[in-house]
Amino acid sequence: MASIVNGLLEEIMHKTQWSNISCMEELDKTKFNVVGAGLFTWLTVGLYLVSVIKTRLKVALGDAVERNASSVIKVLLKTDGIPGLYRGFGTVITGAVPARIIFLTALETTKVAAFKMVEPFKLSEPTKAAIANGIPGMTSSLFSQAVFVPIDVVSQKLMVQGYAGRQEYKGALMFLIRL
Repeated sequence: MASIVNGLLEEIMHKTQWSNISCMEELDKTKFNVVGAGLFTWLTVGLYLVSVIKTRLKVALGDAVERNASSVIKVLLKTDGIPGLYRGFGTVITGAVPARIIFLTALETTKVAAFKMVEPFKLSEPTKAAIANGIPGMTSSLFSQAVFVPIDVVSQKLMVQGYAGRQEYKGALMFLIRL
């Protein structure tokens, strides 16, 4: 896995030089999307527990026992076991992988177009770079968030189900049916 990631990073660094923008078309987009989405997915696995704790603390009532992260973990382990720490995770991964592929694809596609768009203007190199990277970043973020935000809402509802008088759901599909 590490050799694949290193190879991909070297390929990206080699092909994104300012002087040779057309090389972006030669980038192995399948490998780029698979490895990129895989890395982001593992990052999500690592950070999901923090998201569950944060969400539980945000909805805690004034008299709730859970006033800090360690008490949230203790209560979750006592009541739901380890699966309680990752409640709603399947929903996030189901939406995160396509959202990340959309992000990476939109970013690389619009970056090439943006570089070609700003080339005829007589702007300094830093200004061209800011515009040519800013437009793709905003565009790809918009497209991926259109997919991910609704999924994140469902995931947060699943994180707090049954907690502090919240409604119980038997998965994301049941939540969507009740919605």
